[in-house]
Amino acid sequence: MPTARLRHAAYLLVLTVCLFGASLHAQEADKTISVVVDGKATTLDRAAFAGMPHVTVTAAAHNDPPSQWQGVALQDVLGRAALPTGEALRGRAMARFVRVTASDGYQVIFSVAELDPAFGDVRVIVADSKDGQALGKDGPYRLIVPNDKRPARWERNVRSIELVDASTRPAK
Repeated sequence: MPTARLRHAAYLLVLTVCLFGASLHAQEADKTISVVVDGKATTLDRAAFAGMPHVTVTAAAHNDPPSQWQGVALQDVLGRAALPTGEALRGRAMARFVRVTASDGYQVIFSVAELDPAFGDVRVIVADSKDGQALGKDGPYRLIVPNDKRPARWERNVRSIELVDASTRPAK
């Protein structure tokens, strides 16, 4: 009988270690953003994101007082080379958009033209802190669109950012 108890305890120990390891892996995955540009996926972890140029915007959602949000411009997360701008933004490129997806599946989009300074000049940041503090339950990353009249695109728990070609014209 003691052998059966030892075997049972060993199984429980192995199961606990496996579950703990899976939990740690899931927690680390929650701290990354998948970025897909032209079918090529990259993963940004906290260290890579922290190394990108950060900006600060002042904005308020709903009835909250204005806060200082710190993060990286959406265009910088995608890589400026991936987004044609100014005179280069025409033709097929005008049909591209950026889709941002949260951990709960919520999605928002921005046309490439609305992000371009020569067209819409909409400022969007992927925030990793608010008033100098980590985002907590709304993070680790949150989309902030300071000039939107309604904060419906202020997506919490951002997990992926994709540059999508929606053109129906064949590529040349």
